[in-house]
Amino acid sequence: MKKYKVGSYIRISRDESYSKSDSIDNQIKLTDFYCKENKLEVIDKYIDNGYSGTSFDRPSFKKLLKDIDEGLINTVVVKDLSRLGRNYIMVGHYLQHYFPAKNVRFISINDNYDSLIHRNIMERLDVPLKNMMYDYVAYDISGKIKNSLRISKEKGNFIGSSVIYGYRKDPSDIHKLIIDNEAADVVRNIFQMYLLGLTKSEIANELNNREVLTPALYKKINNLGYTKPKKDNKWNYEIINRILRDENYTGTLVQGRRRNENYISHKKVKNPEKDWIKFENHHEAIIDKDNFIKVQERLKIQRRKTNKNDILSGYLKCADCNGAMMLVKGKKNEYYYCRNSISKKICTKHTFRKEYLLEEVLNQLNLKKLDDQKIKELSREVIIKYLDSVIVYEDKKLEVIMKYESELINN
Repeated sequence: MKKYKVGSYIRISRDESYSKSDSIDNQIKLTDFYCKENKLEVIDKYIDNGYSGTSFDRPSFKKLLKDIDEGLINTVVVKDLSRLGRNYIMVGHYLQHYFPAKNVRFISINDNYDSLIHRNIMERLDVPLKNMMYDYVAYDISGKIKNSLRISKEKGNFIGSSVIYGYRKDPSDIHKLIIDNEAADVVRNIFQMYLLGLTKSEIANELNNREVLTPALYKKINNLGYTKPKKDNKWNYEIINRILRDENYTGTLVQGRRRNENYISHKKVKNPEKDWIKFENHHEAIIDKDNFIKVQERLKIQRRKTNKNDILSGYLKCADCNGAMMLVKGKKNEYYYCRNSISKKICTKHTFRKEYLLEEVLNQLNLKKLDDQKIKELSREVIIKYLDSVIVYEDKKLEVIMKYESELINN
C-alpha cells in the first residue's frame, strides 16, 4: 500500500480580508485534524504568512516544490483552493499538469476535492469554477485597494512602508513626514556640492571618503524601512542622481511614480508623470524650490548628448515645430537640419551651415553686456554657462535665449 507523505500548505495574504477560520493557526488545526482522521503522515508544514495568492513566488511554496522534486513528500493538503493561489491559470497548471506529472496527491479539504478519488478534474466542474471565482476575487480586491490608496494619496496622506531618505514618519501621524536632521544634512550637502560644480561621481566619492552611510544602510540601522541595495554599500552616481531629482525634498509629496504591472504580477513599472499624485506643502522642505529648480536645469543640460563635432547638440530648436536640429555632414561642409523634417517629414529643413550658425550665436552672445566676462570664442563651457537654447528660423535667423539672463546682465 502506498504511503502518503503530506506537506500541509498554509497561506494568508497581508492585504486579504479574511475570517478567523482563515487564520494561520486555524488552517494548521484544520489540516492537522484532517490528516490525523485520515491516517496521513504530516512530514512538514509550509507556511507563507503575508504573501499574495496572485503570485507563486513565495518562499515556502517554492520549498514545497523542491521537496516534491526530491521525493520527500507526495501529498499536498490545503484548507481550500484559494490557499494554493488566486491565479486561475497557475492554479490550473498545478492541478492539471504539475501534480499529476509528479504523482502527487492533492487534497482541498473545504472543497471536498481529493485527486486520488477524482482522477480527472473535469469530473468536478465546481473546482475550476471556484478557481476562476478566487481569481476574480483577487482582481476585485486589488482594484478596491488601489482605488482606496489613490484616494488617500490625493488627500495628502503619505502611503508607504519606506520613507524617503532625509525624513521620518511623524510618530503622531504615520501619514505625515518630519525631517530626520542627520540625513537631511547629507541631502543639503549633496545639493550644495552639485550647485558648486561637482559631478555626481565626485559627490559620491566625497561621501564615501567621509564614510557617510548610504541611504539603504542608514535606513537599516535606524529601522526606517530598509531596502537592500542593488550594488555594494557605497555611494554611487545612481544614488546621487536619484536624490537630486526628487521633488519630495521641496516639501511637495510626490507619490504614484511606480505601480504594479497588473493584479497578478508584482513587478513594478513606471507611471507616466501625468499620473503622479502631488500634494504641495505637505511637509517641511529640506531644499528650497529655487535651488531645486537650478539643480534640475543643470541636470537637463547634462542630459543633452554631445559629441566632438556638434558643440550645440541639445540646444538648437526649430522655430516652427520646436523639434531638435541635427548636424548633417555634406561633401564639403556641415549643416544643421530640422530633425522632424528628415525623420518624420512634418517640417521644413531650416538648413543652416554650421560655421555660419556658430558665428551668429557668438555674435549674439557678445551683444550681451557681461562686464569683464567677455566671450571671445564659443566653447562647451560658455554654452553650459550662458545658453538656455537657440531658436532657428526658416529664413536663417537665430534667437539666442540666455540662461539666467537678467542675473548675468545685472551682475
